[in-house]
Parts: sequence; structure tokens; C-alpha cells
Amino acid sequence: MRGSGTASKGESRMNQLNLADYMKQEEQEVDVNEFTYKIVDAVTGSGYEQEVATLALHDGIAHRAARPNMQKFPALIVETKDGKFVGFITFQRNHKECEFCFLQSAIWDEWRCQTLYIHMVEIALNQNTDNYPSMVTCSPKSDLETEELFTHAGFETYLKKSGFAFMVKGGVIDGHEVPTFECARLKKLVQVTETNVWNSLKKEWLKEKKEWNKLIDEAGEKNNVVNPRWATRENCWMQNGGISVAVNGKNHNGGASVLDPFACECCLTLFMPENGKRVYNPFGGGVQYGFVAGTRGYEYVASEIRQNQCDANNAICADIPAVWIPSDSSTYEPEGMFDQVFTCPPYYKVERYIDYDGNPPEGELNDMDTYEQFRDTLFAGFKKAIEHLNENCFFICMVGDSRDKNGDYYGIESEVELFIKEQGLTLYNKIIFLESAFTKLAQVKHTMNNRKFPKQEQKIIVGYKGDTSKIKDLYKPIGRI
Repeated sequence: MRGSGTASKGESRMNQLNLADYMKQEEQEVDVNEFTYKIVDAVTGSGYEQEVATLALHDGIAHRAARPNMQKFPALIVETKDGKFVGFITFQRNHKECEFCFLQSAIWDEWRCQTLYIHMVEIALNQNTDNYPSMVTCSPKSDLETEELFTHAGFETYLKKSGFAFMVKGGVIDGHEVPTFECARLKKLVQVTETNVWNSLKKEWLKEKKEWNKLIDEAGEKNNVVNPRWATRENCWMQNGGISVAVNGKNHNGGASVLDPFACECCLTLFMPENGKRVYNPFGGGVQYGFVAGTRGYEYVASEIRQNQCDANNAICADIPAVWIPSDSSTYEPEGMFDQVFTCPPYYKVERYIDYDGNPPEGELNDMDTYEQFRDTLFAGFKKAIEHLNENCFFICMVGDSRDKNGDYYGIESEVELFIKEQGLTLYNKIIFLESAFTKLAQVKHTMNNRKFPKQEQKIIVGYKGDTSKIKDLYKPIGRI
């Protein structure tokens, strides 16, 4: 039996959606009042299954609407007054994720025009009676479902990828108005990272990284901290810029290794429970993770042995809830419990960190005589951190291996994995973080004579403390991707 529900005209949202001006740009090719508009709770069982599938396959762009698993969703069905099938829009109300999603849409060629499609969009949006944030993905191949149209409907593009425009319109969740930026942020992080290989060279990644770096630079300038992204660590990795200067004449990051702030946001947001509030970072080092966490409203505590690094970071973050405590992380006992632990220890013996007096402080990891001392000191601090990690929370270690004087890897990445399991945590994710190969390529002619491939990645090793079956309940759902 065909669905018989008629789409309520109700109070028009045309002015609110700003589609009226957009419609004026289009030729009035059809009279929208010459059609009937029905809302069905699902295509399946509505009597329109075959019509939707046939049109979807003909349209091509909307072909997924022909699949049985995609016909379980509600739809707007458009017909002529004498019952000819004209077109459809399928949509989804995700009550758990609190979002309203446009799925597929199509109109038969005979009636295909923007005027009718705009009217269909208006009716479909009126079905979002909970006023949830709304999502749509606009295909570059569609002449109806365009980025321009949905921009006029109040949507904003939060990501462009492979020609597709991923768009969102702010709404209400649990009685609170949620800004557009917040509505799709988690979704965007998932769409940019995609798999366990995080490629920091992608256009969308570099854009986000640039924006975070700009905020850090502005905070440093405001609080009189020079080179805030690598303050106190100038030339600790590559004296006078090292190979970067030799290759292109530029001193990259002041000769220091610098944590990627967008990687920080991805780790922070993806691995923080929905009601989480506190982050702890043993061997806290640079400012990036704390700046991102504090900016996003979390309380951040780091222990760091160098006083100069703590002073610089605390100055940069003077206006946000992030603090570095000068202390030996291997013995420091943080106050209270935390909802996430993140740490990014140094490569052993690759960098040299100094304090105000020009020397490494006693207990500085990279000043230890042996790798075994370095590892044991590191793990002592990790154990302290895990003791202060709440149940059903993540321990995240961003780590990179280095070679000894004979060219052999120390094996810290593997040892971190084993350490996590020995502490009773679940070894939950092993993420490869790809960095620029720019300076590495200049090394190939030397290293490959010894059959050593230049290293282009770090590992983000993620452990979970607790019952993994509870993750889906305690962590914010991603919603439709």
C-alpha cells in the first residue's frame, strides 16, 4: 500500500532558510503547486520502492537509494496531481546522534529543475521537527544538490574532499543551541583521518594544522613568548636548521621537532569520553597538546622536568585551563583522576634539551647514558599516569624509534606496545602518522648504501583501560559519515 501522509505546509521557513532569494535566481520552469508532496516513514512498505529504485539508478548520483538497506529511511515523495511519480528525497533522523541527514534525492528528467528541487528541500527540512543539526553531502556531479543551494539554506561547508562538499547547519541538542563548528567537528576529524594511517600531508590536514599554528603564534605574541611553537627548544634537534637549510635554505621549526597540533586535536577529541574533562601528559614537553586541550575547554595538566619549558608554555596558555608543573614525570604524582592520558616522549638521543643554565637538568630523558635507563624512566612515569587514569579511558602514546651508533633500532615502539599489555590495558589502536618526506629524500643516497630506509612516520599507540564494550556508550557517536 502506498504511503498517504501529506507533507504539512505549516508555517513556511523560506525566509529563515534564505531560499527565497536563491529561488529568484532560477527560471520558474514549473509551478510547485501542481504537485503533491507526501512523507512516508520509510520507502520500504510505502508502495514506492520500485519507483524510487528505478529513478535512483537512472539518476546515477542517487543510485544508493535503490538498495534495500537504504530504503528503510523516511522519504519525501513527489507526484503529479494525476499520480505520476516525479521524484524523491530520502532523509534520516538520528535521535541517538541528534542529527538530521539528507541522504539521496532525484527528479525525473521531465520535471527536473531547481525550482522544484528547492521546494522539496524546504519540505524535507521541515521534517526536522527536533531542530537537530542538519547534514548534507553535495556531489560535484549534481546540478540540483549544489553547495550554493544549501549555503542559501543556512548550511556551511566544513570539509571539501574529492570534489564533494560536506555541509552542516547548526541546531539544538538537549535543549542547547550548538554552533555549526561544533556540530560536525568530530565527524570532520574522522573523515580526515579515515584509517589508521594519518597522512599529515593532505590538503585538508595542512589547512587545519595551519589554523592551529596561527592561534599558537598569536597566543605567544600576546604573552611575549618568542617562537611559541618550539620555545626553549631552538636547534635541539638540528643545529642551525640542519639538512632543511642545506636543501632549501630554510630553518624548519627552528631546528626542533614540533608536535602537530591537528594530530593533537584528533587524539584529544576521538579518544575523550563524552563527559570527559581532564587530560594528563607525563613528560609534557612542547605546548601543542595543552594548547589544543585548553582551547577546547578541557583541564590539562602536564609534568615536565625543564623549568624554562614550563614557564614558556604556561605563559602561552595563560588564558586557558592548561598548566605545566616543573617536575620529574617518573616520580610525579598528579592530583586526582583523569579522563585521558596523552604522552609524546622524545626520540632517544636524537634531541638535546637544556634548561636556563644551558645544561640538561638531572633526570632529563635524553641525557641518560643508556637506552635502558631512558626506557625504564619513561615507563615509570607511564605507570604513574595509568594509576591516575579513570576506568574506560584511553592511554595514548605518540612515539618514534631511533637508531643506536651501529644503526640498529632501539625498539621503543614495540616496547611501548608490550608495556601497555603488561599494565593490563587493551592494545586498542596502532596508528601510523605520516610526516613530510622532504628532508628524508635528501638522505636516501647516503642511507640506502647501508640499506636503511629514511624514517617518515611516528606511531600513535593507543591503549584502553577498562571494558571495551562500553566505548560505544561512553564516547560520543560519530553519526552518519
